[in-house]
Amino acid sequence: MGFEGSAVARGSDLDRDRLIAEAVARARRSPFYSRHLAGAYVNGRADLAGLPLTFKEHLRDNGPYGMLIVPPHQVGHYRETTATVGEPISTWCGLGDVQRMGTIVHRMVPELSQPTMLVNRFPPSAPFSFALEEALRQARACHIAAGDGPFSRVLDFIKRLKVTALSGLPLEPILLRELARVEGYDMRRDLGSLKVIFCGGAILPPALKRVIEKDWDARVVEIYGSDETLLMGVGCTAGRMHLCHDLLELETVDPQTHEPVDPGEPGVLTVTSLVHEVMPLVRYFTGDLVRLSSQPCACGEPGATAEWLGRYGEALEYGGVRITPHELLDAAYDFADHLETRVFFIVVLKKGLRLLVEVDNPERCRGSAPERNLVNRLKIPVQVEYLRENDVLDRSAMFRGTKIYQPVQIADWRNDDRQPLTIMEALREWPKHDRRAVFQRLKRQVGSRLRRRRFLKEDER
Repeated sequence: MGFEGSAVARGSDLDRDRLIAEAVARARRSPFYSRHLAGAYVNGRADLAGLPLTFKEHLRDNGPYGMLIVPPHQVGHYRETTATVGEPISTWCGLGDVQRMGTIVHRMVPELSQPTMLVNRFPPSAPFSFALEEALRQARACHIAAGDGPFSRVLDFIKRLKVTALSGLPLEPILLRELARVEGYDMRRDLGSLKVIFCGGAILPPALKRVIEKDWDARVVEIYGSDETLLMGVGCTAGRMHLCHDLLELETVDPQTHEPVDPGEPGVLTVTSLVHEVMPLVRYFTGDLVRLSSQPCACGEPGATAEWLGRYGEALEYGGVRITPHELLDAAYDFADHLETRVFFIVVLKKGLRLLVEVDNPERCRGSAPERNLVNRLKIPVQVEYLRENDVLDRSAMFRGTKIYQPVQIADWRNDDRQPLTIMEALREWPKHDRRAVFQRLKRQVGSRLRRRRFLKEDER
């Protein structure tokens, strides 16, 4: 399967404007874009801004076949995402797309040139799982699918098989580290074979990346993408994330006016597919707030680098001070690292934040210098509560649960009726528990209920 000009090689002398014009013409072969871009023909990059944006609602309303430019039986992979309210969103990925993504990952991660065994915690149907497996195939390396199993099995794989690479959500290495402590693993002796950790699917602030690398003595590679856009960025050896200019034409626009933002200013990333062969997108409004930089990177890779700051609309504002989830988690991990802990949970209330953090000695930490530095750095109302181990994270559930995924550390009670107070409560899918775990969970829930009632009462004063 292919099309004219299907390969955009690194260092190619193909004219970018011609590629963009061909990409838009190719997208118009789909039922949706034949209507959405009716009469719209472009000669190059300068004409893109005159085209209408594509939103997630368009994908939902035109599923499953309305975005396709080829017969469905010719598509390599199909996936439905139900992360949004309403009908599922259909996403399609061609085999050529997988090969191109795999080539980029293989090129950007020199550790894959060494003998590699990778435990993959991403769901097997996720597009990055396809790309990662293709990168490993090109590297003649071993792929171990472990997206559906408990965390304890991942630790067992690393220890017994001397696994050299791991992939998953950014919080997973933190959770694995906590479980390793409970299980009595020595991080260097038992789990020291890891050399590289791929983190994607959530924001990765510098402090989180730093503590993962310190805990595991392994390099963290940031992966950026989505089911709809496929791979959009890969971290380099210099620690910056490079966007996939071989695959996409990129714009950053104001989230409300949709006008281009000034260089270096945060904006919503908007992408146009250059080579996607089954479901190309034109000016797709990702909803991701990013900050682009055109400064040369020490790794030598050309093109812009980016910081993913979170989803547009998730930024918090108190008293005229705005803070993104990226900035909030960066400050929280820096604070936790100074207390030699990794486990915390942030509750967003109308009048400010509550940061619940597990520590060995709560009395010693109250009013400490790290706490004062955190408050001064955030510049928004925040109160810290110091709790004991397992008050925020039930470590036992990680090795008994059959399926645990998408853990988070920030809960916005203003928009979440569940009002979670722990990492386990915030999971999208709940693990099963035995009798002992039920008792522990009930005990924790009683404490959480009393704390929840106190938070709400104090928040209304």
